Amino acid sequence: MVQIDIEDASYLFRVTDIGEHGEREIAARSIDPEVYVSVAATERPARNAEPVLSGQPDALLLDLPLLRGDEAPEAGYVAARQSPWPGDIAVFGSPEATGYTLKGLVPAPATLGTTLEDFPEGPPEGRFDHGARLRVAIEGDDLASVTALQLYAGQNAAAVRNADGEWEVVQFQTATLVAPGTYELSDLLRGQGGSESAVRPAVAAGAPVVVLNAALARLDLAAAEIRPPYNWRIGPASRDIGDASYVALSHTFEGLGLKPLSPVHVRGVRSGGDVAITWVRRTRVGGDAWEAPEVPLGEDAEAYEVDILDGTSVVRTLTSTAPAVTYTSADQVADFGSAQPSYEVRVYQMSASYGRGTPRDAVV
Repeated sequence: MVQIDIEDASYLFRVTDIGEHGEREIAARSIDPEVYVSVAATERPARNAEPVLSGQPDALLLDLPLLRGDEAPEAGYVAARQSPWPGDIAVFGSPEATGYTLKGLVPAPATLGTTLEDFPEGPPEGRFDHGARLRVAIEGDDLASVTALQLYAGQNAAAVRNADGEWEVVQFQTATLVAPGTYELSDLLRGQGGSESAVRPAVAAGAPVVVLNAALARLDLAAAEIRPPYNWRIGPASRDIGDASYVALSHTFEGLGLKPLSPVHVRGVRSGGDVAITWVRRTRVGGDAWEAPEVPLGEDAEAYEVDILDGTSVVRTLTSTAPAVTYTSADQVADFGSAQPSYEVRVYQMSASYGRGTPRDAVV
């Protein structure tokens, strides 16, 4: 049996060992108080920590059509990536070199890449391209294949920028990892969301690619902020806009969410010398439902313009408030001297807020 008596909690205690041969007492100090006596010393000045710069983010500003249909149509988009990720990345904009205001935050690093080979033109929008293969080097989230139903629901969408700075929205059903960070994308849907005007006969290797996922940040711009040139500064939200970690860009958002889609199925039928030209309109919003006999208009009023072409020159523009117009025999003679076997036409749907939409060229 051991009995402990503490006489001074700071440093002295007594231990009593009570055994079969009697008691034995041991006293001991736990500490030496002299150790804690203050000692005079020279004060050392604090060192000022040098700020650590992590470089600038890789940032891309994107003009995109409506991707789901419920976004603000004036919206622009930004994708940014930086390693190490500094946290939220702030996006400031101004029509001048001063007076920047916060336009949005990028919450997560985007999945960015570049094409490793030329991207050839594919079939018209809405048709699968089973022949083309696109190899891309990717930094960010892994890519994976999806079923056709998942693809139709909007998954596996990416934007590819052409040499003119326009972004084509491409969906890929199959993603095959062929090397570290390198994928071969196949079973493609081209020109999605009304981006068919961005399709080119070939987009050279080295084109930027942005995977359109939750890391893509939307900038909800006012109507007055689209079309004018803007200056942008993009960098870590934890730092001042004047910090060297901010990248400066210039970009004019076009408000492609407001732009009407191109009509389809342009036809021409002769009747008594006149040519009746018809087409089927498309819609920017609410076009996925199959129950309605016709897609929603999506505009304040239905209106179209049809250019009659002679080579690259427009010889006449016809207007209509329905998806049909008549090119009269008198107009044909006035424009060409006589009736022609066929005519090149270009059909636009009109928007009160945007103007002409994406055209559809046809020979009737």
